[in-house]
Amino acid sequence: MVMNIRQLTNVFLFVFSFLFFPCMEDEPFKLEYQGFAPKQINDGWLLSTPEKENVNREQLENVFNIVYKEDRFKLIRSVIIVRNGEIIAESYPHDPNDIYKIQNIKSAAKSFTSICTGIALQNKYLESTSQKFSDIFPEYFTKYPDKKEITIKNALTMQTGLYYTDEDHNYDFYFSDNIVDYILSSPLNGPPGNIFFYSDDNPTLISYAIQRKFGKSLGEFANEFLFVPLGITDWKWETSKDGVSFGGTNLYLKPRDMAKFGQMLLQNGKWNGQQIVDSLWIAEATKAQYSETYWAYGYLFWILKDLKAYDAAGHGGQEIIVVPSKNLVVVVTAWPYITDTEWLRDNFTGTLLKNIISACY
Repeated sequence: MVMNIRQLTNVFLFVFSFLFFPCMEDEPFKLEYQGFAPKQINDGWLLSTPEKENVNREQLENVFNIVYKEDRFKLIRSVIIVRNGEIIAESYPHDPNDIYKIQNIKSAAKSFTSICTGIALQNKYLESTSQKFSDIFPEYFTKYPDKKEITIKNALTMQTGLYYTDEDHNYDFYFSDNIVDYILSSPLNGPPGNIFFYSDDNPTLISYAIQRKFGKSLGEFANEFLFVPLGITDWKWETSKDGVSFGGTNLYLKPRDMAKFGQMLLQNGKWNGQQIVDSLWIAEATKAQYSETYWAYGYLFWILKDLKAYDAAGHGGQEIIVVPSKNLVVVVTAWPYITDTEWLRDNFTGTLLKNIISACY
């Protein structure tokens, strides 16, 4: 029997988990804890201390000790805490040089696509959130007329109605010769605007819409209108085989540059006095557009109801968490997990994040 790529990948991960993770039990996987004092590297950030920014140092020490010592957090690569616009604590448990390295922030990229959408609207590249994709690239909808009513807002809220069950979908998605055609070939599980279905497909439709109107990829759009104003110079946003930035994933950034994005959101779209994105868009994007009992979703942002916060979140523990009431931004990056036992998102947001928030007075 010949294995397909997905099957081979699963076999590799299975073998890797047996070879790699037992070694972590025999040898220290993290460095020895050396405190959380931030490092001055002249990247535009101001540094401070917990005491100056009214944060309980003892509680933060407890948080960082847990990060270093408890197995459930063994894959964390960085933690950065920003209070009142200044970094008061950061740590890189595996390698101090991770401060300088870009890494894949996975689905946290979706929230960057959200902000790029707001920028595209204010610069008139897009008309409105009610604009239909069939008005932007109509040639695709001759083949898929049942998808003609899908709007930008449907994609922002994961309610396009596009649905898939094929276990090989993600592989085909990333390696399709025509990614937009592949996305639209998925069946509908209901009319647009009715059913929430989380996927990388929906924000990639937005990516292509911006590309069609701007004339360059979403990555290039983000560089001109978002990264350059934020002082972000080291980045990568992967594209499909036909040159469309993956709107839902595969953006690579440094941890501190992720924090810049979070601080810009906290400052209602401003950075160094420049209004990068309209404050009204941030307010709309980070409020519940779709809600269930225990969670809510905005425009490609997760809403943490009980913490009065919002989160750009990605697979494996990539987090940019903004807590407006505390003037607080928390960034976490981690090695992608192999099984769910390696990273449970609620471990951080449900425990350590609460401790960080409660430390702020």
